[in-house]
Amino acid sequence: MSSPTPASPTLSLTTDAPVYNVGDTLTLTADYSDASSAPLTLTISATAVDANGVSVSATTTATVNTGEQLPMTVTPSDSFSDTYSEVSNVAGTAVFTTEIQAPPAS
Repeated sequence: MSSPTPASPTLSLTTDAPVYNVGDTLTLTADYSDASSAPLTLTISATAVDANGVSVSATTTATVNTGEQLPMTVTPSDSFSDTYSEVSNVAGTAVFTTEIQAPPAS
Protein backbone atom coordinates (compact mmCIF):
# COMPACT_ATOMS: atom_id res chain seq x y z
CA MET A 1 0.00 0.00 0.00
CA SER A 2 1.38 3.44 -0.90
CA SER A 3 1.24 6.59 1.20
CA PRO A 4 -1.71 8.92 0.64
CA THR A 5 -1.05 11.89 -1.63
CA PRO A 6 -1.52 15.35 -0.08
CA ALA A 7 -4.48 17.07 -1.74
CA SER A 8 -4.41 20.65 -2.98
CA PRO A 9 -6.76 23.20 -1.45
CA THR A 10 -10.15 23.22 -3.16
CA LEU A 11 -12.79 25.89 -3.77
CA SER A 12 -16.12 25.50 -5.54
CA LEU A 13 -18.75 28.19 -6.05
CA THR A 14 -22.50 27.80 -6.53
CA THR A 15 -25.33 30.30 -6.86
CA ASP A 16 -28.89 29.86 -5.65
CA ALA A 17 -30.36 30.26 -9.14
CA PRO A 18 -29.16 29.86 -12.74
CA VAL A 19 -30.70 33.14 -14.02
CA TYR A 20 -31.10 36.60 -12.42
CA ASN A 21 -32.49 40.02 -13.35
CA VAL A 22 -30.87 43.35 -12.50
CA GLY A 23 -31.92 44.15 -8.93
CA ASP A 24 -32.25 40.51 -7.85
CA THR A 25 -30.43 39.24 -4.77
CA LEU A 26 -27.88 36.56 -5.57
CA THR A 27 -26.70 34.13 -2.88
CA LEU A 28 -23.24 32.68 -3.45
CA THR A 29 -22.00 29.61 -1.57
CA ALA A 30 -18.26 28.89 -1.46
CA ASP A 31 -17.30 25.38 -0.35
CA TYR A 32 -13.62 24.98 0.45
CA SER A 33 -10.95 22.77 1.96
CA ASP A 34 -7.45 23.99 2.79
CA ALA A 35 -4.12 22.82 4.12
CA SER A 36 -5.21 23.39 7.76
CA SER A 37 -7.45 20.34 7.43
CA ALA A 38 -4.48 18.27 6.19
CA PRO A 39 -6.47 16.96 3.21
CA LEU A 40 -5.28 13.72 1.69
CA THR A 41 -6.42 11.99 -1.45
CA LEU A 42 -7.94 8.57 -0.78
CA THR A 43 -7.71 6.25 -3.79
CA ILE A 44 -10.23 3.42 -3.92
CA SER A 45 -9.90 0.53 -6.37
CA ALA A 46 -12.04 -2.52 -7.01
CA THR A 47 -11.92 -5.52 -9.29
CA ALA A 48 -14.89 -7.67 -10.29
CA VAL A 49 -14.68 -11.10 -11.93
CA ASP A 50 -17.60 -12.66 -13.79
CA ALA A 51 -18.50 -16.36 -14.05
CA ASN A 52 -16.25 -16.73 -17.13
CA GLY A 53 -13.21 -15.39 -15.28
CA VAL A 54 -13.23 -12.06 -17.09
CA SER A 55 -12.28 -9.23 -14.79
CA VAL A 56 -12.83 -5.51 -14.83
CA SER A 57 -11.29 -2.84 -12.60
CA ALA A 58 -12.27 0.68 -11.60
CA THR A 59 -10.73 3.43 -9.48
CA THR A 60 -12.08 6.58 -7.86
CA THR A 61 -10.73 9.19 -5.46
CA ALA A 62 -12.06 11.25 -2.56
CA THR A 63 -10.58 14.00 -0.41
CA VAL A 64 -10.33 13.16 3.29
CA ASN A 65 -9.71 15.94 5.83
CA THR A 66 -7.46 14.52 8.54
CA GLY A 67 -7.45 17.66 10.69
CA GLU A 68 -9.83 20.40 11.70
CA GLN A 69 -10.95 22.64 8.84
CA LEU A 70 -10.36 26.29 9.75
CA PRO A 71 -12.27 29.12 8.08
CA MET A 72 -10.59 30.59 5.00
CA THR A 73 -10.84 34.17 3.78
CA VAL A 74 -13.02 34.13 0.66
CA THR A 75 -13.30 37.29 -1.47
CA PRO A 76 -15.86 37.10 -4.28
CA SER A 77 -15.92 39.51 -7.21
CA ASP A 78 -17.77 39.59 -10.52
CA SER A 79 -17.72 41.19 -13.94
CA PHE A 80 -20.48 43.70 -12.97
CA SER A 81 -18.41 45.04 -10.00
CA ASP A 82 -21.13 44.00 -7.53
CA THR A 83 -20.32 44.22 -3.81
CA TYR A 84 -20.69 41.00 -1.83
CA SER A 85 -21.62 40.82 1.86
CA GLU A 86 -20.55 37.82 3.93
CA VAL A 87 -23.53 36.14 5.58
CA SER A 88 -21.56 33.35 7.26
CA ASN A 89 -18.19 31.59 7.14
CA VAL A 90 -17.92 28.38 9.13
CA ALA A 91 -15.27 25.76 8.56
CA GLY A 92 -15.64 24.62 4.98
CA THR A 93 -18.47 26.89 3.77
CA ALA A 94 -18.83 30.63 3.27
CA VAL A 95 -22.08 32.30 2.13
CA PHE A 96 -22.38 35.74 0.51
CA THR A 97 -25.16 37.87 -0.96
CA THR A 98 -25.19 40.70 -3.45
CA GLU A 99 -27.78 42.72 -5.35
CA ILE A 100 -27.21 42.38 -9.09
CA GLN A 101 -26.36 45.81 -10.51
CA ALA A 102 -26.63 46.97 -14.11
CA PRO A 103 -23.75 45.70 -16.23
CA PRO A 104 -20.97 48.18 -16.95
CA ALA A 105 -21.27 50.14 -20.17
CA SER A 106 -19.24 48.67 -22.99
